Parts: sequence; C-alpha cells; structure tokens
Amino acid sequence: MKIRFLTMLIVLGVGLLTNCNKDDNTTLQFESTAKILGFDYTECACCGGWIIEINGEENDRRFSELPSNSNIDLDNIATPIDVQLNWSESNEYCGKGILIESVRLIN
Repeated sequence: MKIRFLTMLIVLGVGLLTNCNKDDNTTLQFESTAKILGFDYTECACCGGWIIEINGEENDRRFSELPSNSNIDLDNIATPIDVQLNWSESNEYCGKGILIESVRLIN
C-alpha cells in the first residue's frame, strides 16, 4: 500500500512539474507611435519641455523626462526620434503635457 501511494505521489509530482505552462509573454505592448521632435527652448508659460508628435496628430505635446529604464539619452541623440510608447495626459505645459510610462526606440 505504501509503495503504491509513493508511486502515485511521484507520478503526480512529475506530471505537475512537466505540465506547467510557463507563458513567458513578457513582451510589452505599446499603445502609440510617436516622433520626438526636439526640445522647446521658448520661454513662455506653456512652452518648454520635449516636443512629441503622437500618432501623427497635428497638436504637438510636451514631456519633461523619459522613464529611467528607457536607455534613451535625449541629450546625446539626433532628433527627430521615432519611438513607441505608453503615456497618459498631464496638466503640465497648459494641458499639453504627457507622462511617458514606457518607451522604446523604433529602428
């Protein structure tokens, strides 16, 4: 009886370990494509920040910084830069600001 129970336990354990479905789908999905056009050096209440055109919209938006894990050095890269990103609206720059949550260069 003990041997049968032990055998069943081993078969069950091996079956559970080998049938685990590891869905390694860690690919980040991006909601928008955009073009970072450059920095706005204009001095006014609604000016400044990095100018970005999202999904080809005519109304350019602004952002202050990229996420720390983006690996994009805006100070040392030629603009315009094509990117994919996830973002949300911000009240900065008179309502034209955005917060970039994740971003990736498009090659």
